[in-house]
Amino acid sequence: MRKALSLLSLLLLPLHCWGQQRTDAVVEDEFPALQFLPAGSVIEGISIPRYENHRVSALLLADKLIVKNRRTVILENLEASLYGTDKTQTDVKAGDVTYNFATKLARTSGNARVEDPRFTARGKGVVFSTATNKGFLHGPVTTTVSAKLFNEKKDDKK
Repeated sequence: MRKALSLLSLLLLPLHCWGQQRTDAVVEDEFPALQFLPAGSVIEGISIPRYENHRVSALLLADKLIVKNRRTVILENLEASLYGTDKTQTDVKAGDVTYNFATKLARTSGNARVEDPRFTARGKGVVFSTATNKGFLHGPVTTTVSAKLFNEKKDDKK
C-alpha cells in the first residue's frame, strides 16, 4: 500500500508542478524521473520492461533501486531477461549493479551469471552497454556450452 501511494505521488508530482517555473531542468544525460527523487532514495521491488518495435526486448527485476544522483542508480540483486527477435531468452543474474544514464553502462563487480539456450557463463563482474546491447563478462570466467548447440552444428553439416 505504501509503495502504491509513493508511486502515485511520483506520477502526480509533474501535475502539481505544472505552471511553476522549473530551475532544475533535466539534462540530456539524466533520467527524467530521477529529478523527483533525492539522492539516497530507495524503491523496493523494481520491475522495468524495455520495448523495441512494440515488443518487450528486456525485463529488469531488482530487490531495490537506490538513487545515487540524477545520472546514476544502484540496483540490488538484479535479474535481467533479454528477449531476442528469434524468441530466444538470455538471463543475467548479478548482485549489485550500478547504472549510469550518461554513459549508458551497467557495471557489477560481484559474481554474475549469464544463461542462454546455447551456454551458461559465470564470472566476476559484468559491463553492459544499453546503447549497443553488448557486454563483457570479467574473469575468471567459467563457460558451459550446451550439447544441443553441438548437435545442431552436426545436423547442419549433413
